[in-house]
Amino acid sequence: MASGGFLAGLRRWLTPAVATPLSEAIRLPAHVLNTSWQFDAPSSRMEWDVTVHVDPGSSTGEYLGLFNGTIDGSSFYLGMQTNMSNPALGRGVGKGLIFSTWWSFDEADIRVAPGGYREMGTHEGRFIGVRQTYPWTTGDYRVALARAEADGDHDWFELTITPTDPPMAQGDRSVATGPTELIGALRFPRRSPGEPARIDAGGAVLFMEVYGSARTWADVDRWDVDVMAYADGTRCPSGGTKYPAFPYGQVMPNANIRYEPERERVVLQMGGDVEVTDRPADWR
Repeated sequence: MASGGFLAGLRRWLTPAVATPLSEAIRLPAHVLNTSWQFDAPSSRMEWDVTVHVDPGSSTGEYLGLFNGTIDGSSFYLGMQTNMSNPALGRGVGKGLIFSTWWSFDEADIRVAPGGYREMGTHEGRFIGVRQTYPWTTGDYRVALARAEADGDHDWFELTITPTDPPMAQGDRSVATGPTELIGALRFPRRSPGEPARIDAGGAVLFMEVYGSARTWADVDRWDVDVMAYADGTRCPSGGTKYPAFPYGQVMPNANIRYEPERERVVLQMGGDVEVTDRPADWR
């Protein structure tokens, strides 16, 4: 068991994170946790094995951005949200997944899946995206982004989600237990004509963000999740955890992140009664 002196020293080391009161007013969006994905080579298919341990519900707008990176140099991000906004309805529509890119502002580069919808926005720069409601909860899932088919000097990339069983041992991959659902697809330009576009290996991060319906840190409902990323079937070999203060210089006091080598998973917790117990660190 950790001594009181160690915990006190850790709290001092993490200042101002633990010095921030839960009652502090927060500016949204607040990007509060991240890990880098440090792959060795670009890929045509990325997968994220996700286990949700604590379900935050949909009262607070919370985002698990599984990947923020580029496809042949064109930026995109994707992930799971607690309460997606539907601009056409002017309100949130509950849990689901999103996939956005900033390279285009043309709806011809969007394929909406049955039951999903598109978004073309300017509030985060000019972007296009696909959204699909999906009732994720506690349990295991595999989210996948894969090159689908060529379209001239462009390629379509599709985002899907599949429920799985829990991993049984270190290094094991989960097995699907339900149908794969298409979230939607976006079209990306090739860096070099004649060469299929690929998901770039460098500069990619996973992040957790609070984006809506929270006035203070105490308002954020708890979300516990762990994740591992795979590129063309190969586990991410290394990365690093951080407590960012983006974009308004605020550090969330009730958030924690660590890598657990025995499980080969990045563990993220935020909201509720979460305490900061782990230092930022590189992992492999």
